[in-house]
Amino acid sequence: MPLYTFKCPACERTESAFRKIDARDLMPPLCSCEEAIAPFKIGMERIIEAPMVAPDIGAYQAVAVDVATGKPPVINSRSSHREFLKRNGYQEVGNERIGRKPGEVRGDFNLRKELTEATREVLGKRK
Repeated sequence: MPLYTFKCPACERTESAFRKIDARDLMPPLCSCEEAIAPFKIGMERIIEAPMVAPDIGAYQAVAVDVATGKPPVINSRSSHREFLKRNGYQEVGNERIGRKPGEVRGDFNLRKELTEATREVLGKRK
C-alpha cells in the first residue's frame, strides 16, 4: 500500500497516510488549524511527489570466473549480476533467510542439573 503525503492549503502542515491506490483522494485528512472556522476543518490536498527510488549497485569485480570469457567480469548492475549468476549456474549465498521451522525447538534444555552442580562447585570453592 503506497504512502501519500497531504498538505493543508492554509497552514502548510503536512501529514502522511497509507492508502490504496484507488482510494488515494477519497477522504483526505482534515486540518483544524487557525485558518479553519470552528467547528469546521480544512481538507488537506495530496502532494504529487516522487517515490523513494533505490539506487542500482555500484560496479565491482566478480571473484568467480565467467564461462563465456574465462575471466572474472566487472558487474555494474543488478540485472548483469543476475544474468552472470544464471549464465554460470552460480547461486548467490548470504541473502537466504535464517530462522526456525514452525514448531522447531533448538537447544539443550536438560542442562539445569549440570548448571546447578557447576554453580555449587564454584561457590563452594570460594568459602
